[in-house]
Parts: sequence; C-alpha cells; structure tokens
Amino acid sequence: MKVSQELSISFWLRKNARKPEANPSINVRITITGEKEDGFSLGYQVDPKKFDRKTGTLAGKSMEATEINNYILQVRGELLRHYNLLKDQHPAVTPTMLKNAFFGIQREKKTLMQVVEFHNTQFEEKVKADLKAPATLTKWKTTKTKLEEFLKATFNTSDYPLHQIDYAFAEDLHHYLTAIQRLGNNTAMKYIKHTKQLIKLAVRRKWMDENPLADFECPYIDPDRHILDMSELSILYHKKMAVPRLQEAKDAYLFMTLTGFAYKDAEQLEPNHVCKFFDGEDWIVKNRQKTWCRENVPLLPFAKEILQRYKDHPYCVANNCLLPIKSNQKFNAYLKEIADICGINKNLTTHTARHTFATTVTLANGVPIETVSAMLGHKSIKTTQIYAKIVAAKVSADMRALKENFKLSLPNSLFQSAA
Repeated sequence: MKVSQELSISFWLRKNARKPEANPSINVRITITGEKEDGFSLGYQVDPKKFDRKTGTLAGKSMEATEINNYILQVRGELLRHYNLLKDQHPAVTPTMLKNAFFGIQREKKTLMQVVEFHNTQFEEKVKADLKAPATLTKWKTTKTKLEEFLKATFNTSDYPLHQIDYAFAEDLHHYLTAIQRLGNNTAMKYIKHTKQLIKLAVRRKWMDENPLADFECPYIDPDRHILDMSELSILYHKKMAVPRLQEAKDAYLFMTLTGFAYKDAEQLEPNHVCKFFDGEDWIVKNRQKTWCRENVPLLPFAKEILQRYKDHPYCVANNCLLPIKSNQKFNAYLKEIADICGINKNLTTHTARHTFATTVTLANGVPIETVSAMLGHKSIKTTQIYAKIVAAKVSADMRALKENFKLSLPNSLFQSAA
C-alpha cells in the first residue's frame, strides 16, 4: 500500500522453507523511492486462503482477523510516524533506516572528535575556495589540539561520545585551560566558544538532540590596551636608530600606527596593494588576513614617506613586499629595544600599533567610528566600539586631573551681588 509519494508499506505472506507444511507468516515490505527492504515478520502465521493480498489484511470479522488487522494498522502507523521523523532529520531515508527506527535501533553515535574533523574539513575546503581566512582555520586546528589535550588529561581518552557531554564538560574544560594550561580567561573562553559552536553543529546535523553547553556563559574581560599618545609617536618618528635592523623595525611599527594594519597584514603588503583610488589619492586596498574583510586605508603623508624609504630595499625587492618586516618573534624583540632607547615606558607590540591607530591617530582626532571600523577591517562596529571606550576613558581621566589642578579666582563682588 502506497503511503506517500516515496513510501510504500505492504504486507505479504512468506513461507517457511524449513517447514513447508506450516502456514506462512505475515511479513512487511518497505519500499522507499524504489528501494526495497523485505522488512520483518509480524509473528502471525495465517491460512493463506483467509489473507487478502490486495489489501494486505485478513478477511472476515473473526477474533483472529480483528486482532491481526488491528496490529497491521498499528505497524503501518508506527512505520509512517518513524518515516516522518527520519525525513526531518536526514536528507534521504532508506528502508533499513526505517526498519531500525521501528525496532528502536539508534542511529550511529557520533563522537566529539568526529564533529571536529567534519567541521575542520569543510572549513579547509572553504579556505581553498577563498571563502574563509587561513588564519581562522589555524585557530580551529588549535582548538582541536586543545580538546585532544583536555580529553587525554581529564578522561585519559582520545575521543568522547557526544551523548555523554553535559554542562560539567564545559566547566572541566575551562578549569583545564585556565588552571592547568594557565591560559588567560579570554583565550580560554575562545576555545570554549569554539567547542560550543561544534556542539551546535552536531545539533543542527541531528547528531545530538540538544546543546548541553548552550547556557554556559563565556564572559570577555576587557584587557588593558596600551596605546601611544601623540608625544610618544613624535619621539618615535624623530628618533634615529644607529642600528639598521632597529630603524627598519621602528619604521614598520610607525607605519602600522598610521594605517592600523596588524602584523600579518603589514608583513604581506605588496606593491600592487598600493593604488590610486576613486579620489585620486594613494590607498592600500586589500583583504584583512584575519577576517577576510576588505581593509582599505588611505595613506597619510608620513606613511607614504616610510614606504618610499624602502622602495628599493634589497629585502623588499627580493620578497616583493613594501616593508622589511622579519619574523614576529624578532620584530617584537626589536620593539622592546626601541622602547628602551626612546624612553617609552610601554610594551610596544604590533597590537599596540593597531590600538594606537584606532585611538590616538583616528578617533581622538574626530574620525567617525564607522570610518575607523572600515579601515580596521572589522566585521562588526561593536569590535571598534572597544576603542571608543578607551578614548572616552582617557578623556575622563584627563578631565579628572584638570578638575584637581584647575583653579579660577573669582572677584568677591560676584559673591556679594549673589548674596
């Protein structure tokens, strides 16, 4: 009997090859989009003369016929119910899947690392298609490593069943990352957010019924962001370094403070990234390495001056780049030397350069936050608002200092007239 466009459930008689003299048993045949499964026996043996092959039921109104026909109706209804449930969960349903669902045989249980592999494989394919950033894939691979280390240390296993993951799993993961691996809160929360995303993926794929980590909060603690003020930028600009490697590092750092480029983006800048844009001015036009968002920045005169200085530099010519930026480790080490030479009591890093561009160079000089967000290549303006808070906090601190030092003598006559 055809139940739907794709599904057909029929009942037929099957003889027992070992006992040919015995009455045949009633069996179920499941057909889905042409694929057949002879199914299973209902457990009833009947006289073939009483069985109506067209309707798949027992003829007559005897107690035997009523009992068997009621059970046939029940089986057909249960198979249809399970079929509809499977259709909601899977793009294609097979007769075997339907049979297993009817008998309560659960679908294959997935594990956490299987989900990680599935996610990372798809993400890597998106990177190859230029739909995702390679740097983000690296973070997902690191997440996989962190989860493997956590499972080994906490459960002495290399994998973990999805159905056993509960709320405490996230608590244990947070403890391991912060107390054992000594990661900062924000870094640990990034890995836990990734884990929550993986569990959400498993739920969407119907590999889990619900997300047990959904209510686990991942608060972000705003870190202290070091920024340079205009006087410190001026010191850096005018200070000549006796050692070429320090001069090169200083100029590269200054360039980042004038453009907002992160280390990786500045390192990968090529001559073809500089072009005359719609306004006839020199811009750098490229995608940001981290988010793959467009990061278009007009070049300030000082930034153009720095690029001109290294136009014919042997390293830049050989590597087709704009700046002679060495490895990140060396670069940050050189910046510490530069800070000491310039008497700047701040930790100079590529991050402080980007923060300085967002605050001291742009927002503090009246550049709208939407414009700053676009130049920084942020996906959301909420990310840029962090820098607006830094500027506001600086204004607040400066005004508090002003209140303490600002004194204005008023003539006594003003108070007398008021009285």
